[in-house]
Amino acid sequence: MRFLLFIFISFLIFSCEKDKPLPAAVELDYLTVNLQPFYGVDSLYLDSSYITSEGYKVKFTDIRCFFTNIKNGDSTLNQASLYDFRETGRFLFRSQGNPIDYSSLSTLVGVDSSLNHSDPSAFPNESVLNISNAGTMHWGWNPGYIFISVEGKVDTISSASSTFDKNFTFHVGTDSYLGSKIFSSINWQTLEDHEYYFDLKLNMQTFLNSSNYQIDLSNEFITHSASGQETLTNKAFSNFIESISQ
Repeated sequence: MRFLLFIFISFLIFSCEKDKPLPAAVELDYLTVNLQPFYGVDSLYLDSSYITSEGYKVKFTDIRCFFTNIKNGDSTLNQASLYDFRETGRFLFRSQGNPIDYSSLSTLVGVDSSLNHSDPSAFPNESVLNISNAGTMHWGWNPGYIFISVEGKVDTISSASSTFDKNFTFHVGTDSYLGSKIFSSINWQTLEDHEYYFDLKLNMQTFLNSSNYQIDLSNEFITHSASGQETLTNKAFSNFIESISQ
């Protein structure tokens, strides 16, 4: 009799447990940051022609840079992102996070020294710092990453036709040229449920002519951050940092 009673009670308990509704799955919030290039007030497109302050026609063919340690205080939103305008457009990164927790962001423009000299093949496969993802943004001859890469063509010959007689290459790297930016009072925009975004601006007109330095592409058109190239490297570095804004 006791055995039957035990079975009956066990059945009731099992039935009650079975009928309990499962807790609702918690939906996580995701934050996306974009970096939109401009030339002055106009949206910038790769391979399109713009006019410099000297009157030269210029077109950009490559704009890439690393951002690392993207965080608010001690709360990290994203460890490392590679901006590649040709490959991924204005998209910078998408990470899990609540907009309330990230009303401000600080970031390094470049790769933190603790990561810059690590073995690029040792990073996880999904990391942008892994050599398979970083690609040519890692220097083989100089251990470390290219922090900023700006490439293009310029027409310095005054003629009716566009000859684009010079190529320009600005490859900024090494620990001496690690920049930083702070973005405050961020207004995250709703994309859809649990998806938010924030747009940054990159003004390439400022890159050529900032409040501190002017780059004349007729005679200042190449740096690989090597010895003897410090003056132009510093111009490219400072101007690029100033070019980024909210």
